[in-house]
Amino acid sequence: MGRIKKRNLKRTRKHIAEVNGYMLNMEYYREGAKYNPICDSIGCIIGHATALDAENVRKNFTTKDGIKFGLWSREFFGIYVDSYLWTYLFGQEHPDIKDYHLYRMDYIIAGNKTPNIIDEVYYNYNYVIHYDDGYFSTKGLEL
Repeated sequence: MGRIKKRNLKRTRKHIAEVNGYMLNMEYYREGAKYNPICDSIGCIIGHATALDAENVRKNFTTKDGIKFGLWSREFFGIYVDSYLWTYLFGQEHPDIKDYHLYRMDYIIAGNKTPNIIDEVYYNYNYVIHYDDGYFSTKGLEL
């Protein structure tokens, strides 16, 4: 993998910080909520991020089948869709808690590498990945 484009990750972090928390839902990508005119997402982080590069996304990464998120992410963030870093930042296996996602972006922006997976946690009726980045222990979400 090439270098991560931290500038764009910082832009995304700032953008997500301004999104109402109820607009984040990492399990659904295309539910027609029309909040984001680019991908109609009701809340995945990567869907919200496309708004920061809308013209490029529409022109170069959108087909009749939808947005090619993996290709776009590689260009915009320098992050491959099947990488551990992609899963850590954008994976649907995470709870719909805004601070959780901001924390993860901050963790990577600060120069940390993708943390190790410790276990899966049952939270909010879903299994979510638990990493050794300290979030769960500091936020009260337990194994």
